[in-house]
Amino acid sequence: MGGCRAWEADGVRVVSFNIHHGTVGRRGPVDPEQLGAVCASFDADVIALQEVDRDTYRTGRADLAAVAAGICGMAHVFGSSRWYPGGRYGNALLVRGTITAPTVTKLPKVPERQFWREQRTALEASVSVDGRPVRVAATHLSVPTAQNGVQLDWLLRRHLPGRPWPQIVLGDLNRPLSMVRDDAAAAGLQAVEHGATFPVTKPKRAIDHVLLSPELRALSAEVRPTAMSDHAALVVDLAWADDDA
Repeated sequence: MGGCRAWEADGVRVVSFNIHHGTVGRRGPVDPEQLGAVCASFDADVIALQEVDRDTYRTGRADLAAVAAGICGMAHVFGSSRWYPGGRYGNALLVRGTITAPTVTKLPKVPERQFWREQRTALEASVSVDGRPVRVAATHLSVPTAQNGVQLDWLLRRHLPGRPWPQIVLGDLNRPLSMVRDDAAAAGLQAVEHGATFPVTKPKRAIDHVLLSPELRALSAEVRPTAMSDHAALVVDLAWADDDA
């Protein structure tokens, strides 16, 4: 496990990674320890995980976020989206620093009358890395673009405005970069440009994203395949916009 990248030195590294409930590849066994090793290999300061199980039967009752955070030496918080046999399923944040005021916000179901649709949520928290604060919102949106477009618009333009900036919004948005770019701009955010992230074997779709408020700028973005999951991880290095390049 490498050293962390501090805000004031080399910038900050954030990662969005849909972990497919901790499987090796798409169909392999669940391996929490290997997931932790993969997360440690990112050498990141903030990691947003999606499709995270806690205490479910299919993962052998493992707390995936806790195991990964322990291996990485990071703080963590889990945000439940729904019940899953034996436990819960949702999003998680791992931070090489402190996490305060975590909240889980339910996103709209589309159409609203179809109450049986899977509940999607955003896990929000204030995080501090080397004493510099930022507000992070990690989410996993519905698959159909007609649904995730409503959810993303609600999150960016109705829910997040008025909350402290700088902000990072990241996760599996199930939405192409061409659409997300416009969605982000309408909310005063910038979508980081990057390549396809899904499926991991032959990526064709850029559906995992990082969005930044104006106080932050992207230095680089890497789509990183790993031995875990059916998604590649999106690894983005950031700096403060007013720092020297």
